[in-house]
Amino acid sequence: MKVSATEEFGVRCLMRLAQAWDRGTSATIPEVAAAEGMSPQYVAKLVGLARQAGLVETTRGVHGGIRLAREPGTITLHDAFAAFSGEALRTGRCVAPALSACERAPDCGLRRVFGALRQVVADLLSNVTLKDLVRMEGDRNWRPAAVAHAAGSEGAGASSNESGSIFE
Repeated sequence: MKVSATEEFGVRCLMRLAQAWDRGTSATIPEVAAAEGMSPQYVAKLVGLARQAGLVETTRGVHGGIRLAREPGTITLHDAFAAFSGEALRTGRCVAPALSACERAPDCGLRRVFGALRQVVADLLSNVTLKDLVRMEGDRNWRPAAVAHAAGSEGAGASSNESGSIFE
């Protein structure tokens, strides 16, 4: 799986909006841009994509701003990636839904492994929310169950990971 800059920075913007949600406030494009070290123009582009996907609401005027359209615990990474790239998980032709993409597909072991990997990643993206990401950012020792499971830890909140996983 390859995560584009648009997806990464878009999710970071949504995380700042999730923090604002927790404070009971909205945010402005300049505030999000400053917090993430991005240009306001780039944040505006990302907010536009998220708004089109129904993840963000905008209000104009003196008391305007941007905010999540729904509670951060209901917005998954799957939702966010789909908003910023048009689909939550892009894969190559080896795991394309149509078997006709490759003449080897019916008997290909590699396709089955890549298909299983795609499913694991899709399940992880569908089970991690913006609320989870914000909590993980504030507490290095906490992980949602889906991340702990993927990292090989024993449940949520696991703090040690001897495997050297990227989820540390």
